[in-house]
Amino acid sequence: MNKNGEFMNLTYKNSLWMILALALTAIGTALYYEYALNYQPCALCYEERIPYYILIAVSVLALVADRFMDGKIIGKMLIGALGILMFLGSLYGVYHAGIEWDFWAGPSTCTGAALSFDGSTDLLSLVTSIKIVPCDVANWRLFGISFAGYNALTAMLMAVICGLALNKNR
Repeated sequence: MNKNGEFMNLTYKNSLWMILALALTAIGTALYYEYALNYQPCALCYEERIPYYILIAVSVLALVADRFMDGKIIGKMLIGALGILMFLGSLYGVYHAGIEWDFWAGPSTCTGAALSFDGSTDLLSLVTSIKIVPCDVANWRLFGISFAGYNALTAMLMAVICGLALNKNR
């Protein structure tokens, strides 16, 4: 707490730094698990990273050109847009986690459905050339929460930080 009793000094610039740090941590963790620990992501996992990449690029550009931040309309619009982006990213994470928990069906392209082939298909080349990572199976969980669940929580936290920054600086 600071001397005014506020938990944190949540300016537009500070909130950008916080969500940028969270996004870099999330993407860094995903890449570490993918390349260092060999956890193969499914198609939805790759799609869930898109909002993070957009946020990282926009945040870096905004911080480089920080004259547009703190109390100016462009700063408010930027934080609001990033908050909406991450809220939608959070919903996508919830969608993916719901597929993993069998709450609803996922896309047929990555749910581990059987491949169809005719009698002339070379099964050995099919098996060695195609690697399908199913979206409906969580290959890692911590405290019952999968990567998709942690993505949903992280993205929602980032959206909340953006919302708090907007609310504080009205």
